[in-house]
Amino acid sequence: MPDVTRVVDAVRAAHRQDRHVYILGNGGSASTATHFACDLSKATVVEGRPRLRVTSLTDNVALLTAWANDTSYDNVFAEPVRSLVNPGDLVIAISASGNSPNVLKGIDAARERGAVTVGLVGCNGGRLRQQVDICVHVQNHDYGVVEDCHLVLEHAITASVREGLLDD
Repeated sequence: MPDVTRVVDAVRAAHRQDRHVYILGNGGSASTATHFACDLSKATVVEGRPRLRVTSLTDNVALLTAWANDTSYDNVFAEPVRSLVNPGDLVIAISASGNSPNVLKGIDAARERGAVTVGLVGCNGGRLRQQVDICVHVQNHDYGVVEDCHLVLEHAITASVREGLLDD
């Protein structure tokens, strides 16, 4: 899948350029974001090499709920992105529907900050499919199937990034 290869290349470029990778999503996709961040952080460690810096924006529950309570749930990713993301960082959004307002606003904020953006989507791809630089689209309308495929993809991407780092 050429789009998966492009995601691997984007993660490897972030590593080479000492950029940060941020991952976000709602519900099951929030769990996938956490899992992906864990895998990319740990499974890509190569002795004697700088480590890939990865953060799941779904993991700071206090910050997430503060933004939701004080402004709107639509801002739970956009506001941390505005605080954390630097130009050239990589922001990966995971959304089965591709239409979650908070995910879309998070990607808008990432683009405003000059980040490279990736979407893992399902169903028809939603609006997210058109808003990201790189999109991996699971063409299925069953959320469970889409979420399972996203987990398989995150494992494949992590394994490919590690293999590339070992070969460098």
